[in-house]
Amino acid sequence: MLYKRRKYVLQIIIIIISSFLLFNVFFYIQIKRSYENRFYEIGDKITSQTTKALTHWVEDQIKVTKMIAKDQRIINACRFPENEEMVNQAQEFLQHIHDLYPYYENLPLSIKLEKQITKNVNGKVVKINHGEFLIDTVNGKTIGKGGMDYSYISEIFKGKDYFVSDIYPSILRKNPIFVISAPVRYDSEIIGVAIISPQIEYFTKAFVDNVNFENTGYMFLIDDRGIAIAHPDREMILYNSKKFKYIGKEILGKIAKGNNYFEANLLKEKKFYICTDVDIPAENIMNKWYIIFTQTKREVLENADKYLNIIIIAGIIATIIVVWAIYLVFNINQRELYKEKLEEMNKALEKKVQERTKELRKLATTDSLTQLDNHQTACEKLEKAIQQSIKEKSPLIVMMADLDKFKRVNDTYGHQVGDEVLKSTAHIISDNIREGDTAGRYGGEEFIVILPNTQLEEGLKIANRIKERIADEIFFIESLRVTVSIGIRKWQGENSIDLVKYADEALYQAKENGRNRIEIG
Repeated sequence: MLYKRRKYVLQIIIIIISSFLLFNVFFYIQIKRSYENRFYEIGDKITSQTTKALTHWVEDQIKVTKMIAKDQRIINACRFPENEEMVNQAQEFLQHIHDLYPYYENLPLSIKLEKQITKNVNGKVVKINHGEFLIDTVNGKTIGKGGMDYSYISEIFKGKDYFVSDIYPSILRKNPIFVISAPVRYDSEIIGVAIISPQIEYFTKAFVDNVNFENTGYMFLIDDRGIAIAHPDREMILYNSKKFKYIGKEILGKIAKGNNYFEANLLKEKKFYICTDVDIPAENIMNKWYIIFTQTKREVLENADKYLNIIIIAGIIATIIVVWAIYLVFNINQRELYKEKLEEMNKALEKKVQERTKELRKLATTDSLTQLDNHQTACEKLEKAIQQSIKEKSPLIVMMADLDKFKRVNDTYGHQVGDEVLKSTAHIISDNIREGDTAGRYGGEEFIVILPNTQLEEGLKIANRIKERIADEIFFIESLRVTVSIGIRKWQGENSIDLVKYADEALYQAKENGRNRIEIG
């Protein structure tokens, strides 16, 4: 009887222990899955936000390249490559852009040529052929280099609106860079290629270095060659380290099979990976980019394994009810913590994207020297003003103002004083127009002023006020005086190009009639 009772008790104990163990095996599997899902949720959020930020950044870089390509100084240099003055003006403009974006490796200008030309560069005669660099921003070190063997040049001459090159060692310093290029056009013909070349070091700092999670979670980028193009470990970039040579191909193999979420044993360590491709049209980029977020399996499942050990040690003492209660509380707390952490990371990433987007948009629409609207933005606002005048049947005035004999200022006092004069002139123009009016730097020392809903008489008053203020201004040097000639035109139904043309012709007439005066077009 006692034996039967012991046997019965033993059976009950075995059943309880077996049930307990089976329950906790199931429980461990659920916890493990929850931690794996947590990794994928966090990784998906990180890669998605980074993709958005990176796409915006690339789009803004494309805008900068196209803005350079549309600048009249760049167009003039491509049209007249042997005109030293025009080439120097384009050189100064590109150098100014390079000063604004110090992370660019170089801002060369590739040119279309029917025949070879020569140029004196730092005392040496350099031969320049079709597609090679006419200008650069590295003291002439790359002039005469480039050419049609480079994809970012040949693809533009084939008709691409823009092109993003592969990641490759700079021909200047051998550091990793990539190139964004855009066509320079005149009368719809491609006559050159504008080029910017961001350094991968900046690219990595901006989009990779700050994305860390716990101790082993980090992000890197590869392209469809399987090459690391951005990585917190700089030795990984461009296969500088042999240990990365097979990793990219393994990851691409998984992606090709449709596995954007996977576990792999690379570099002799088991890790989880999540992959997202960067949304840049395939026809405009040499190699497709992929954003990879990874974390070691050990760290992802660390808490789950600890919890399993605790359960095993606790053994028979813990009951199914207690374990279930702990499971519920644990899940609730973890979900709240994960939710808060994801929300914090999301807000931080969105804030960075907004700040960077705002900064780049301002750089793309504002003249960096005068802080007025740049040429492209002023032209767009003129188009809108004309459409508004058509809609409201209201008058519109356009003024073109040009500083008289400004070259003498630069020649006599230097370009730094000339820049200060331009900034002061822009300030005077801004102070003497009304809210709702637009002032922009049209190019060089020429300014455009758009006066919506304004009759000719009121426009003349504003023009006279600007002219007198500039003539009275003391520009830093007591002997320095500057005057301005102004052409003014009332809109009479013509398009924006003709409207600016008539105002410009009036400006020319003002110059011909003695300068420091206003003429009506």
